[in-house]
Amino acid sequence: MPKRTDISSILAIGAGLMLAQPAAAQELEPVAVDLIPGVVFAGAGGVDVEVAVDGTPVATFWRPLQYRHDDELLAGRMQCRAAAQRAPYRAALFALEGVHEAQVEQDRLDGFTELDTRMQQGDTINRLDVLGRRSSPRRYEVLTYVAVRTGSDLVSLRQNCQFLRDGVIYRQNFIDYVDQYTSFILALPPPDTPDPATALSLDSFTDLPE
Repeated sequence: MPKRTDISSILAIGAGLMLAQPAAAQELEPVAVDLIPGVVFAGAGGVDVEVAVDGTPVATFWRPLQYRHDDELLAGRMQCRAAAQRAPYRAALFALEGVHEAQVEQDRLDGFTELDTRMQQGDTINRLDVLGRRSSPRRYEVLTYVAVRTGSDLVSLRQNCQFLRDGVIYRQNFIDYVDQYTSFILALPPPDTPDPATALSLDSFTDLPE
């Protein structure tokens, strides 16, 4: 079972490849849990770890929120699930827009209405955030996809955050809430090749003639 980890040591070892570090001035101290070797999930709120049916550790997160609408403060909550997996590098899995499109085409996001996206691309780390809305009950949701090249492998990070409120919930910049209160902290070696276009990929293996 992944263990809880002291946040001060994580910030030190993860400084080279940190994503979306939680703001230090929050009223709740971040709690960190290990997902896989070299990958930690941290959240400023309630954090725990469950084990999925296939044995994958899944971090769960919850915290109360106050939404602002027309200068009125509205009480709500934020709840997230996050997981990480390591596999041999595949160029198709590093292209996150295609990964998200495959989820849509395979009906894995049934009932999810896409509203906005944010993409951050690099040679080592790609990140895609997709903001959407669901109904029954009405809620907003942020899907976060992260792909990290490390050695000859690819580490895939997934996070799903939902924003709920009793009564009417108004659209906010919910991706900022994800950045503010949760993070993946990485302590991973650099990729074998600096350019992802020249990296040895399982995709190229499958394209080779027999």
